Amino acid sequence: MYEKYAVLDSQIKELTRQKDELKVEIVQEIAKTRDNTVETVVGKFTIAALKTWKYTPKVTEFEEMLKAQKATEQSTGDATYEEKPSLRFTQIKL
Repeated sequence: MYEKYAVLDSQIKELTRQKDELKVEIVQEIAKTRDNTVETVVGKFTIAALKTWKYTPKVTEFEEMLKAQKATEQSTGDATYEEKPSLRFTQIKL
């Protein structure tokens, strides 16, 4: 069971790496088309614009104040939490 998990984890990492490489190639290929979409027998591939927001220093200041307030509430016990079991896997270096 443990070995199978480790093997699957390794395969997922490798497949993700391969997928990311293909994604770059596909985006470059689609960028050459007029409508930013390519339909294939396996599905439709579309380049979509994603927004990345940059905020003013005022917002950054508010975020820092919020982080500080959260830390205060955690340390005073005003904030509450739930603990849930989580699996952490650290693969050995081969």
